[in-house]
Amino acid sequence: MVEGMSQRMEGWWQEIDVLSRLSRAVFQGVSRSYTQFFVVCCLLSAACFLMSSLGCAGELIDPTRPPAIITIPATAIAGGPPSGLQSIIISKKRRAAIIDGETVELRGKHGDATLIEVSETGVVLQGAQGRQVLTLFPDVKIMQKESQVSPKLSEKEGE
Repeated sequence: MVEGMSQRMEGWWQEIDVLSRLSRAVFQGVSRSYTQFFVVCCLLSAACFLMSSLGCAGELIDPTRPPAIITIPATAIAGGPPSGLQSIIISKKRRAAIIDGETVELRGKHGDATLIEVSETGVVLQGAQGRQVLTLFPDVKIMQKESQVSPKLSEKEGE
């Protein structure tokens, strides 16, 4: 009986030994593959993070920003302030003109010439070379439009 028990015990130990060896082999393989999988995932995550930060490094262009030509001052494009008569100032107490970017009062000097007349459409300068007329809109001609009487109005007036 003692011999039977000892044989059974030896069988158990052998079975346990086989199972432990088998489980160690299985779990070692699993743990090795999980470790490799974890390392690969970490490396891929780091690579994705670095790639995404490289993509954001450039400046985004605002699609609603006006073109650069609009933001450049007109004087920079033309090379200097525009010349000639730029504006006329007429009030009850004052008459002046802005000529070549400079405000000239009535009877004031612009270079060698004197401002002698200011009207709604232009100014007159008197200098050593004679009279010089500067118009605010030199290419615009003001014409009086003849008033036409429509036939319907004349018929109503006749009644």
